[in-house]
Amino acid sequence: MVDKSFDNAKRAAADQSCVVPFYLTGEVASQSKPLIRGRLARLFSPAASILDRHAYPNNVSEVCAEMMGLAACLSTTLKFEGVFTVQAKGDGAVKTLFADVTSDGHIRSYAAFDDQQVAQLNESGSAVLPRLMGAGHVAFTIDQAAPSGGFAHRYQGIVELEGPHLGHCAVTWFKNSEQLAANVITVAQKTASGWQSAALFLQQIAEEGGQDSLKWSAASLEDEWHTAMVLMSSAQKAELLDATLRPDELLFRLFHANGLHIQPFRPMSDHCRCSAEKVESMLQSLSPEQRIDMSDETGHLVVNCEFCKTTRSYHSQDF
Repeated sequence: MVDKSFDNAKRAAADQSCVVPFYLTGEVASQSKPLIRGRLARLFSPAASILDRHAYPNNVSEVCAEMMGLAACLSTTLKFEGVFTVQAKGDGAVKTLFADVTSDGHIRSYAAFDDQQVAQLNESGSAVLPRLMGAGHVAFTIDQAAPSGGFAHRYQGIVELEGPHLGHCAVTWFKNSEQLAANVITVAQKTASGWQSAALFLQQIAEEGGQDSLKWSAASLEDEWHTAMVLMSSAQKAELLDATLRPDELLFRLFHANGLHIQPFRPMSDHCRCSAEKVESMLQSLSPEQRIDMSDETGHLVVNCEFCKTTRSYHSQDF
């Protein structure tokens, strides 16, 4: 069953970079109460353009692409106006993975790593997280925007860096913060047109009582969750990243027998928030001595954006 209100105007194109929210009401045709919520995120051009600028080694690019897919996916599970950030820190060859997404769907990302250590890893091998990052932690952060600008509140959860993929860390975060069963699949690959990534997320919805809930025993709810997990695990990497397959078609292929209801998608785009005004304001806030320390012997100082790789040059006398 698919929600009849989901018309062609709400369907994302096959190669659309976006997150598609959906929910499952279960196999009972008369059931209308959502039992499981989900998100399907797919990044084509944003992942390609961001990683093309950075030109990381393939194993670093792969895990960075997965980080972007995960951040895009999870950013739509939360109600906020501001920025959602996922940042991993490790003691291995890759020291930092970072991706953030605004509530407008603007995404950016970067990685920091030891060139020599990364070069010693098998470039052709899969970017398994422990092999690349070692031990560490992952922080999930929401910066809620203030009406007057800036951020009014910050909410953060931190979990250990464990499991073969970043999705395993996200599952631990949801388990700790919401005590609800959840699962995430993250995938990425390099194609002729560049890197692309995807993430598929499912989470049980807390029971709130009411007449609909009387139809379901604890065992039945567990059966529905188990069925959804089996169907989720059947999703192939090739179809998750298939730019010729519309996301609603993929979701129908996976969950059509489980009361699938698809909601309007949220577009995702490569967009950096840096600007000359922000850089100049930061430099103006420094002391003259700090600006001199940042300058070369001729008095010039250069500021590089880690995200979009834009270079801005100034002279200490400008301030």
